[in-house]
Amino acid sequence: MSDKPEQPPPEEATSEESFAALLEQEQTGPALSSGQVVKGRVILISADSVFIDVRDKGEGIIDRAELENEQGEFDVAVGDEVEATVLSTEGELRLSRKLLKGAQARQRLALAVENTLPVEGTVTRETKGGYEVTVAGMRAFCPFSQMSLHRPDSPEDFLNQTFEFYVTQYSERNIVLSRRRLLEEQAEHAAEETRQKLVPDAVLPGTVASLTNFGAFIDLGGVQGLVHISEISYSRLGRPADHLSVGEAVTVKVLSVDAETGKVGLSLKALEDDPWSTAGAQLRERQVVTGRLIRMTDFGVFVELLPGVDGLLHLSEIPRSQQGSIKEATATNQEVTVLILSIDLKERRIALALAPEGLAPGDHAEELDLTQGTILTGTVERVESFGVFVRLGPGQTGLIPNAEMGTPRGTDHRKEFPSGTEVKVAVLAVEEGGRRIRLSRTKVRAHEEQAETQAYLASSQQRQGFGLSLGDLLQQSRRKK
Repeated sequence: MSDKPEQPPPEEATSEESFAALLEQEQTGPALSSGQVVKGRVILISADSVFIDVRDKGEGIIDRAELENEQGEFDVAVGDEVEATVLSTEGELRLSRKLLKGAQARQRLALAVENTLPVEGTVTRETKGGYEVTVAGMRAFCPFSQMSLHRPDSPEDFLNQTFEFYVTQYSERNIVLSRRRLLEEQAEHAAEETRQKLVPDAVLPGTVASLTNFGAFIDLGGVQGLVHISEISYSRLGRPADHLSVGEAVTVKVLSVDAETGKVGLSLKALEDDPWSTAGAQLRERQVVTGRLIRMTDFGVFVELLPGVDGLLHLSEIPRSQQGSIKEATATNQEVTVLILSIDLKERRIALALAPEGLAPGDHAEELDLTQGTILTGTVERVESFGVFVRLGPGQTGLIPNAEMGTPRGTDHRKEFPSGTEVKVAVLAVEEGGRRIRLSRTKVRAHEEQAETQAYLASSQQRQGFGLSLGDLLQQSRRKK
């Protein structure tokens, strides 16, 4: 037992007080006594002794052997601070570090329990139900459930590591520890500080806590927020795990804070540059590019042209014979070569078509000449009750009204002109900036008849000379037909 005079306990010891601070209080007073724990700084090292300046208490001496490790190496230097126990104050101040163990260590633990202060311990081995921990030279036990806030993937992760613990049970035979209780207090303290910073548009550091199919949970310091998959990146490809990993340090922007539920919405992509701001410099109309099929809808397929920049390959631009293969390719996000038909940066819309055969990425596709009267060959795309739609080229589809089909009344155009049938048409009109193209088969037939008549007339004149009038030649031509 120490003959040190009793001192009143600290009035308001809290968990914020360090164990070292309490010991510092312990060594104040008019004089030192045997068994008292003191701190001092090394001022001289000789062959046998180490001299310690114990502040205003004088110089203490420790045997040099006590400061050598198991390999015989000296582990302190002049200027280092050491902690030791007073052996004697008669004649000279003799100190010892070995006596920090045993009875003195138990006194210190009892003091920590009484004032709810954390103690330092080293996890030495895994045992039944928990871990064996060495605290101040004594064996203690920490249950698995009290070692961490979350059960580790590998229990061996804690071995040979030094942590701070609370002493939850203390007796001569048993010392039980809890690291979790300390972590919970620290987390709550950190959470309170974090909540003060949680306002929309705040930019905060965090750590990826967990990943799900719908997003990533980010630990902001005692408070977790969700980065929805749509807010991870401008790129729409992949899962959250393709972009992030658990434990990764990130910086996020606060989107929303729900005061009632405590839910916090976060974003990673809000801190990135908007890819649409530079899309105009990288993409051009009528340009052939490579994209990646990302999502099929009832009206077409979305194609990612740049990270975060999608275009729509409308169903009308996909021949029926290729729609099945396009759907299969979309399921595995395959690449596709497309032609950019139009770009609307303000509305963030890009219209696409499958690239014409013979063109490669980087090529430029010229538009068809749609001057009134121009004759073109197209492919029947679909037949409606009011007319036949004909695909002239990528992004260029026109309508032949029934009146311009040049077929007898009552003709079943679906039967006579199935999808894929090639037809020759003449351009009647181009309206609404090229969005409406009116075509005619009748005008083509009239043009062909006129050309045939002119050819016949020219041929007849060569054979018969100028004996017949133009009217006679026309009658002959009609009779021949």
